Amino acid sequence: MDAPGKGNTEALTGYAERLAASYTETHGMEKRKSKAQFFTPGQVARFMANMFDVEDRCIRLLDPGAGAGILSAAFCERLAESGRAVELTIDAYENDPELLDVLEVVLEACKDTLSMKSINLAYNIRAQDFILHNETYIKRNIFTCGDKDPILYDFVLSNPPYYKLSKNSPHAAVMSECVCGQPNIYTFFMAISTNMLKPGGQMVFITPRSFCSGLYYKRFRQWFLTRVELSRIHIFESRKEIFDEDQVLQENIILKAIRKKRDLHERKIIISTSKNKHFENIKRFVVSDADHILNKTEESFIKIPCCPLDLAVVKVIDKWPFKLRELGLEISTGPVVPFRAEKYLLEGAMNNRKWAPLLWMHNMRGMKTVWPTNTNKKPSAIKVTEGSERLLLPVKNYVLVRRFSSKEQPRRLHSAVFLETEFSCEAVGIENHLNYIHKPGKDLSVDEAYGLSAILNTAIVDNYFRTLNGNTQVNATDIRSLPFPPMEAVRKIGQVVRKKADSQVDFDLDKAVGKILGINEALIDAVHTESSKYG
Repeated sequence: MDAPGKGNTEALTGYAERLAASYTETHGMEKRKSKAQFFTPGQVARFMANMFDVEDRCIRLLDPGAGAGILSAAFCERLAESGRAVELTIDAYENDPELLDVLEVVLEACKDTLSMKSINLAYNIRAQDFILHNETYIKRNIFTCGDKDPILYDFVLSNPPYYKLSKNSPHAAVMSECVCGQPNIYTFFMAISTNMLKPGGQMVFITPRSFCSGLYYKRFRQWFLTRVELSRIHIFESRKEIFDEDQVLQENIILKAIRKKRDLHERKIIISTSKNKHFENIKRFVVSDADHILNKTEESFIKIPCCPLDLAVVKVIDKWPFKLRELGLEISTGPVVPFRAEKYLLEGAMNNRKWAPLLWMHNMRGMKTVWPTNTNKKPSAIKVTEGSERLLLPVKNYVLVRRFSSKEQPRRLHSAVFLETEFSCEAVGIENHLNYIHKPGKDLSVDEAYGLSAILNTAIVDNYFRTLNGNTQVNATDIRSLPFPPMEAVRKIGQVVRKKADSQVDFDLDKAVGKILGINEALIDAVHTESSKYG
């Protein structure tokens, strides 16, 4: 393949893409997937490279997890098109020996092309593990220790690998101050890159959105947000069509952050959205980080409202004063994991002292729990015996919440009430794909159960939840982080919703809840209109 700059007018990014495509033809998906090897599409790489503010004449770029060099090529292509004479150094990390030749060919093509534009490029390919090789940037104060000045970068541009690690892995040991639960290596790339930036340096990453919420990323968020200022977040409306491989289905975002020089207040952040990697009809929205992006509680959730409507919803719901635990409530995950409890599971509906109902997601019908059902062949009962007792719950009033929605489903939150009076048994099994809200040491009243379920089923709360969580999974931690109105209002909602539900008359749940909580009806109508586009 002829390289750009040698009689070939092909752009650098396209050239790097071609080499990457040639590599993938000889390296099967399973092999690349085992290495978390998903190459950045050229459109995405160019978009990311163009997010930097390039002003200096002497630039040092870090490309951790460089792969085939597509991101570095996109940055060089941008410089070549700018016509600015600069001195550029690229440090590219790649620890897969089979990719090193491809990476070198791409960077050599970048060097040749830039030289014709009066831009000097020096590059270093570091065939090392990025995390382990740079642990000193995390383990000690690099600004005061060591025999020589550390290398610090103006820019970091990265599509890091995404895979879970053991808490006992050497990478997790290096990053121990950021680990909470099971870590994912992409956050380690973000953390070390942060410490490798100059004050005021810029980083642009494409990563899963999962770090924005959830218990496992709590310590990382706290660490990260004390060291950087978010500058821009780009969201893709579709979780498909970003990477060429269909296996990449998590919701990805592109994040630009700036290494803090000093405490900044009321910084403006650009939120942009596009349907997919073609970046057509991009929508932009500017918000303040202090009020709307960073929920600066001990959880440090990153909320991402994408339009004025989302922001209006955030302002309303953030005024609700309580979290679940402050209301005396708890949410837990169903204890029955089918493959581990297989010997206790039974086909057919059973309901006596030897058998207990087993509830799955399909048992939730609207706001009701329906058992048994004939629409699913999954086991519908569980033995009540000495070995299964730890998996069973006493029959009380609960609020069930689905833990998963389908990949492109418009709604994330689905809730139903489980009422003690509708089951004559003493125990119930709740499958692991369900969460359940309960009142430890006390009983949840029927009105409280209906009220909580009604609030969670409103379109306006679902809209708010989406600003917190980009996953199809609804974790118990995410529900604990949601604001709730006072319990008196919850009971009042429950009373109203019960009566309307029992009357079997169609009613607008959002307006019924909104009337009690004083939510502007025009806002409710706007949320309905927006959600109907995807329903």
